[in-house]
Amino acid sequence: MAAKLKKCGSCGAEIASSAKTCPQCGAKNKQPIFKKWWFWVIVVVVIVIGIASSMGGGNSPSTTTPSTDQSGGTTPAQEVPKPDPIVLDTDTLFDALEANALKASSTYKGQYVELTGKLSSIDSSGSYFSLGSLVDEWSFDTVLCNITKNQQAIVAEFEKDQEVTVVGTITDVGEIMGYTIKVESIK
Repeated sequence: MAAKLKKCGSCGAEIASSAKTCPQCGAKNKQPIFKKWWFWVIVVVVIVIGIASSMGGGNSPSTTTPSTDQSGGTTPAQEVPKPDPIVLDTDTLFDALEANALKASSTYKGQYVELTGKLSSIDSSGSYFSLGSLVDEWSFDTVLCNITKNQQAIVAEFEKDQEVTVVGTITDVGEIMGYTIKVESIK
């Protein structure tokens, strides 16, 4: 029975497909990547993850719910009402962060809040502004308020040290960078 032959990837000489190295140039005779066991394990994992994510395995909250009308069809999705926001000021958040950053994170991260503070800075590109303490003018703590393009016109009229109230969700809490909030509305 004749051995299967293939060409060497380096010099082009015909060699036995079972040979570990080329007898002509000494180059290694590598197995194609798709013939390696770990390649197929990775492919299967990627496929499983893709199927799981397409079946709604993500944790993204839904803000609408479809309803069924009398004829059995569906009507347009209706907004699910948001809960009342937790009313806070920046100093309450800063005190919690200073006392215990881990507890502050577990208490406030992901919370829907109405937050009041003093305007400390506005990003020149209009992506965010920051709120500082209402009472301590020397505080370095801030709440970074991420805004949308639609909210930029409102923020453009603000002045430093102005008291501002925002409604939104706290998306990040950190002992160094303070709080980050995704702003829904500005009062």
